[in-house]
Amino acid sequence: MNNSISYQRCFCKSKELIKTFEEINQICNKVDDLSHHFFIDEDYHDFSSTPCAYIALYKETVVGFLCPYVIDSYNMEFCLLVLPEYRRNHLGSQLFFHMVQDFPEHTYTISLIPENKGGKSFLERIGFSYGCRECSMALLRNSFHPISSKMELDVSKEDDCIHVIGILSDIEIGELSFSISNTTVCIHDVEVYEKFRRQGYGTQFLSAVLSDIFEKYETVILHVTKENLPAYQLYNKLNFQVLEELDYYEL
Repeated sequence: MNNSISYQRCFCKSKELIKTFEEINQICNKVDDLSHHFFIDEDYHDFSSTPCAYIALYKETVVGFLCPYVIDSYNMEFCLLVLPEYRRNHLGSQLFFHMVQDFPEHTYTISLIPENKGGKSFLERIGFSYGCRECSMALLRNSFHPISSKMELDVSKEDDCIHVIGILSDIEIGELSFSISNTTVCIHDVEVYEKFRRQGYGTQFLSAVLSDIFEKYETVILHVTKENLPAYQLYNKLNFQVLEELDYYEL
């Protein structure tokens, strides 16, 4: 079969191409009984000099694809899917090496759900190593139990992002930012300053922020690496629940 497989770079993000990728993703999800992650760069423009995708074709039919997402001059993420009946024919590795030819200086990152053992084995075979496990977590208003504290909040807004500094007895103890989409708030860039860590200040700070947020909004979401144990334990203490876990591999 290998002699019948050809590889192409795609420079046009057409509706037909995206539909083909979506169909392959659906087939892989059904056969593998897994939730594969598929994306194509939303900011890509058809006049770009770099490919929006790499495809493997068998008799002019797309049987596998790789979509890159360039983060910056040194880092990129990608997704990769091959139809089950065409696996074990090195299609995945060939798609990856075609991308590497175009981006030889980058660090490459890909995410898998922890249950995807086949994907893990493939990545290890081509040299990837485990980086971290990222958790998406959510907290609903009716599951939140505020903690009493004297924490004050200094709130400022820049564009679509709201920045909050936690202040206790006129001393800044930490900061975070959040953005709002409809009835959902996404918290990010949470930091408790080093000398205030492991003393309960982070719990007081985040609880004060959540109390304000839940006066108007229904749901708060955030992301944390499971290896960041203090942060992960803090969110658990405040009753955040894990929605999804992804393992990140790097090369």
